[in-house]
Amino acid sequence: MEKPSIEEYLHYLGADTPAIGSGWRKMRCCFHSDSHASAAVNYDKNVFVCHGCGVKGDVYALIMQKEGVNFREAKQFAEKVLTAGNTEIHSSNRKRERLSVKPSSLGRRGKGLSLGSGRRPTSRA
Repeated sequence: MEKPSIEEYLHYLGADTPAIGSGWRKMRCCFHSDSHASAAVNYDKNVFVCHGCGVKGDVYALIMQKEGVNFREAKQFAEKVLTAGNTEIHSSNRKRERLSVKPSSLGRRGKGLSLGSGRRPTSRA
């Protein structure tokens, strides 16, 4: 069985997950009452971290933390709950919008970036 996505488990917990994208995406932690975005999720690495309460790890580590089970039981929980045909929480069944990669959307960091070649801009002095 393929490891379930971190987004799938966060949705199961009722978390408001950020849009799909690369790198760390800020979000409110679903493991404690959070008034601001103290947590982050990385869909590429399939991991979660909260800087407020200290919860971190992959989907199995989060299940072990939240459900109070060991690794074997966490895998069984994931197989039963996350991949049992629950289409309302199955992340592959949802389309998410992609974030803009225009240099103008990057603020001052986007100055001098080109979307054409994929290479870093070089300075010629």
